[in-house]
Amino acid sequence: MISLYRKGNKWTKQKRRIVIITVILVLFSVLTLVTSRSASNIEIIFKDTIANLEYYIIKAPIQYVTGLFEEYNDLKDVYEENAKLKEQLDNLARESAMNEVLTNELNDLKEIMDIDHLPTEYQVKYTNVIARDAQNWNNQVTINLGKLSGVQEGMAVVNAQGMIGTVTNVSEISSTVSLLSSESAKSQLPVMILSGEEQYYGLLNHYDINTHKYSITLLSDVEKIEKDAKVVTSGLGGVGKSPKGILIGTVESYTSGDDATESVCDVTPSVDFNSLNDVAVVQRVNEQ
Repeated sequence: MISLYRKGNKWTKQKRRIVIITVILVLFSVLTLVTSRSASNIEIIFKDTIANLEYYIIKAPIQYVTGLFEEYNDLKDVYEENAKLKEQLDNLARESAMNEVLTNELNDLKEIMDIDHLPTEYQVKYTNVIARDAQNWNNQVTINLGKLSGVQEGMAVVNAQGMIGTVTNVSEISSTVSLLSSESAKSQLPVMILSGEEQYYGLLNHYDINTHKYSITLLSDVEKIEKDAKVVTSGLGGVGKSPKGILIGTVESYTSGDDATESVCDVTPSVDFNSLNDVAVVQRVNEQ
């Protein structure tokens, strides 16, 4: 009897072990199936709800506040720009009024002195650049005005920024303009440097394609020239040449020599020679 009881007890323990192992295997299989299957509709709705709550409670307020700061900064920039524009308009109104007064005074003086025209008076004939050879990009352009429009060799050609060159060849309906950026310029352009209350005269010799600067030789002894002093045409080139007062550029540096001919200015051009489209031929009033 004892032997049979021991055998029955041993058999019961083995069955328990088998049941436990079976349950573990079933649970493992169920977990594997749940984790590997696609999410149910309820789970998808739950995830979307959490994502929406995260956006509207956290992200949206942060974006709103950030947007307010950006709009404030934009409005601040617009306000500052408007203030500058208003100041410029006020200055323009004052300068226009002063220009009208000076023009009237100038006309009165011309009448008293029996002078018809001044060196700074000129008219312009507007035109366009119609050709620019890649091989001569820095040397010349072609414009669509010629002899029929009264264009002559030696006349200055300008754009809104200043002088770009001079007319060197004229046909009936077009002209070739030699640019001031040409390294092979054959003539020197008479210029005037306005440094403070002083005026100095010189000759524009050439353009350095590497530094993008003009080289100007002074014609008189000069001790000092202010940086950023304006350089304009002097009007001393003779009949048919550039009138007085056309902007050339600003002084970058000045090197004094033992005499006037060794004193040189490096000048930054006022013109962007890479962008030449709308231009004008300049004609002195007293040479029409």
